Amino acid sequence: MADSTLLAVVSMLLTGTSDFLYKRVRMRAADPEIFLAYQAVFFNATSLTYTLYSGGLEVTILTLVFGFGCAVLAYSSVLLFLAGLGGGQASVNVPVFRLSFIVTAVLAFIFLGESATAGKIVATALAAFSILILSRGLVFQSVPQSRVLKLILATLTYGLFGFLYKVAVMSGCTPTGILVVQGLFFISLAFAVASLKGASKLSSTTMVHAPACGVMLSSAFLLLLESLREGDVSVNFSIVQLSFVVTSILAVTFWRERVDTINVLGIISAVLAVIFFAYL
Repeated sequence: MADSTLLAVVSMLLTGTSDFLYKRVRMRAADPEIFLAYQAVFFNATSLTYTLYSGGLEVTILTLVFGFGCAVLAYSSVLLFLAGLGGGQASVNVPVFRLSFIVTAVLAFIFLGESATAGKIVATALAAFSILILSRGLVFQSVPQSRVLKLILATLTYGLFGFLYKVAVMSGCTPTGILVVQGLFFISLAFAVASLKGASKLSSTTMVHAPACGVMLSSAFLLLLESLREGDVSVNFSIVQLSFVVTSILAVTFWRERVDTINVLGIISAVLAVIFFAYL
């Protein structure tokens, strides 16, 4: 269990750094569809490298089914997330998205029989309070309601994605198998959507940031999948979603983002939620 927790923590650090770069991409007005398509190229290259290193690729019918489902959920949630990041501050928007562990934890309690301890129940309450506070903060900053709705929808979708990861591992799918199949479906979907939209301009921002995000996210997803082999998804997925703390620290450090009292309260509540999920 300790090893699975460590894997989740490293995944958290990589995810938080990637989210920081996502915000930078949107600040520079890069096209989300094009960015996701080219990020997927490096995501897949990294996944295939891991697979070759591990000695082989095991793909079953279940791997194809779960890989497709994970790809659709991951693409739609991240696209909504990037659209929501078009306005507001990273230290506020990213936490709303990363609180998707609420959805994952509740689904795990209901359908996977994971223990709903007192600590996890308190954590769910803290997380729900946090997302309401942070969403309220977005409204107070005069961010369009459509962006708030996109962020909340992205949160729900990504929570379902985390749940599906656990089910896939429980069904016997290997982490590298899921990652590679998911990546292939994701890249097909990403380039198809970019083509339908007519987006074709590859900006310097995309060229610089897509490789880094692709490598980091592929690594983060593989570590998460490995951690789910032994650990509860209600715990490990929650730890990974603490990544917004990393993003917020980077945003405040490099961009001097201002965090008001309401936002601090929401972030503290989210941190406490993850602590309760992991240790109580």
